[in-house]
Order: sequence, then structure tokens, then C-alpha cells
Amino acid sequence: MTILKVKSGYDKKTIARYRNPASIAEMVSYCDQHSHIDVLDDRGQQRRVKVNGKVRTWKRYPSRVEVPFKYGLYEYGIFSASEIERILIPID
Repeated sequence: MTILKVKSGYDKKTIARYRNPASIAEMVSYCDQHSHIDVLDDRGQQRRVKVNGKVRTWKRYPSRVEVPFKYGLYEYGIFSASEIERILIPID
């Protein structure tokens, strides 16, 4: 488990503590339970995205996972299992 101190992408003064999911199963359960999740953007800052649909998993390939998301008004995307380090879980 790695603990990260990440600067907010919205308010540059706010720094919060997060951790990455330990496994693909934890990533799936966390994204299923929350409608909004925090992720790292390309500049290493925290952004909040909305999970925009069902988290997809495959029986034949357990390491294949897709989490659809929406950011803003027109931006859509999919997180795969290879991008597990971009999902942030807040530490309380």
C-alpha cells in the first residue's frame, strides 16, 4: 500500500492523503460502491470523475476490467486494469 500526498486540481492549496487500490478486486468494489471517485490526471493532480455505468468484468479474463467515467460536460473515458494506479482512495 502506497500513501500519496496529492495536490487538488481545483484548489492548488489543498493537499490530501490518498492510497492506491491494492488489487483489481478492491478497485472494482470501490468503483461499484461510489458514484464519484478521485483520480490522478496527467499532471499528477487530483480530479473527481463520475462513474458512468456498470463496472465491467470478464469471467474468462479476471484481470480485464473496465470502469466507464465522465468528467465535465463532454469528456468520457474508460479506466482499465492497467490504469489502477490512477484511482485514488481517500485516507480518513
